[in-house]
Amino acid sequence: MTVIFSNFVQIIGYILLFCKKRIVMATLKIPYLKELYFDAPANVPGRLIASGASLKIDQVNWAEFPHRPEVTVFIGHCDQKLWLHYIVGNDFVRAINRNDQEPVWQDSCVEFFIKQGIEYRNFEFNSLGVCLSATGNDRHARKPLNEANLKQILRWPSLNIESLPAEDQPSDWSLTIAIPLELIGLETETVFMANFYKCGDETKVPHYISWSAINTPSPDFHRPEYFSLLELER
Repeated sequence: MTVIFSNFVQIIGYILLFCKKRIVMATLKIPYLKELYFDAPANVPGRLIASGASLKIDQVNWAEFPHRPEVTVFIGHCDQKLWLHYIVGNDFVRAINRNDQEPVWQDSCVEFFIKQGIEYRNFEFNSLGVCLSATGNDRHARKPLNEANLKQILRWPSLNIESLPAEDQPSDWSLTIAIPLELIGLETETVFMANFYKCGDETKVPHYISWSAINTPSPDFHRPEYFSLLELER
């Protein structure tokens, strides 16, 4: 009887492990929204909220950094661009970096990491839409995106330099981004790996949260083994 019970427990364990893997690797479908190509920028957030895929950046992976701003991302694509609309709440806004390729992760920052093949690319934006982006196999020896390609990434922040709130005042903000599909090598019906983040190394309350959970001893977003599956629908 003991042997039978032990085998039963083992089988249940395998079933639970299988189900867990299926849940973790579930593919997020990004809808095709042709009208985004023709819409005025002011209409895009509403389109994405109404018809795009949505996800929560809410995984607190490191207990010593418990602060969790409220972050939702709405995603869609048209024939030319991948569209992301971040809505951020309860954030201590810092926006010191004002030029692309400056260390925006020190500010109130939202991030999108994407991988196809061996290399992955990071797209990091502070609340003013300032972008840092590079590509490589890991966090070292990365190749920055050049100025001409950075200019192709369109950004519409809700904040500007004049409207920045006090850094010790919990505040809300949003950012809409359009990344050319050609720039990241994506086509319709492409399956790829990605993760989404919110951080702020030098904000009033430092934090590091993610969409797909990360299991490392200390904060590290450059871990593509924890990316999850996404697909561009047609």
